[in-house]
Amino acid sequence: MFHIRTVLALATIALSASSHAQGTAAAQTEPAYLPTAVSAQVEPYFIVTRIDGRKCAYPMCGGYFVKAVNKATTRCADGRLAKECHAVELDTRALGWNDAQRATFERAFSEGKALVKGALTQQPLGHSTGNVLRVSEAWQGQSGHKRPLGTFYSLKNNGIVCIQAPCPAFSLSQLNRPARERTIDMPDFSLSGATEEAIQAAWVALEQAPILAVGVVVPFPAGGLQGTVYGQKLLTSEFYLPAKP
Repeated sequence: MFHIRTVLALATIALSASSHAQGTAAAQTEPAYLPTAVSAQVEPYFIVTRIDGRKCAYPMCGGYFVKAVNKATTRCADGRLAKECHAVELDTRALGWNDAQRATFERAFSEGKALVKGALTQQPLGHSTGNVLRVSEAWQGQSGHKRPLGTFYSLKNNGIVCIQAPCPAFSLSQLNRPARERTIDMPDFSLSGATEEAIQAAWVALEQAPILAVGVVVPFPAGGLQGTVYGQKLLTSEFYLPAKP
């Protein structure tokens, strides 16, 4: 299996070797895609940074620390901005899961192998109040990497069909930064370490709606009759499909 840290190394080599590569940028509007529930507010996507191993009483301690992907700081349940925020548990009631389903997903999420979209809130827990991550979307990583490398994107097939390469057939929108959009020719899942079954599932999912992916955009030779024409592809270190625990 290809070591995941070679993803960025390969990207650096490709960029330095192709400084004249051509890129196509187009303003795209990301449609609302909520595989499990709809939230009226724009909510960030979160990933776990570490388990909370502090020795103090629940719900002040326990659970884990999370951060908003692609952001230097995250707004915590108490309103302050920090590099990471505490969440003692997930509130998945909006997804309609039972306790066993929630526990299955929470195990993957606590290991950094899943993403959620939602909001950090303070909720009554027992005789006290704790920081809870209220979930409106849940996404399962397909490669199982705890530290995916690159930028987190929403990836969609934009329906563009071309008769020759390069062809900006896919659109990328940075998670938690929806205004930062671009088009690429294709995603490349081959170095993610995911199984062929998972990769095929990603292609099938892209025919219906966006998926989430992490990686770097690199140029690649896309042919051309009069000299080499360069396209752009997303070299992924991880990709996520809607969670179905």
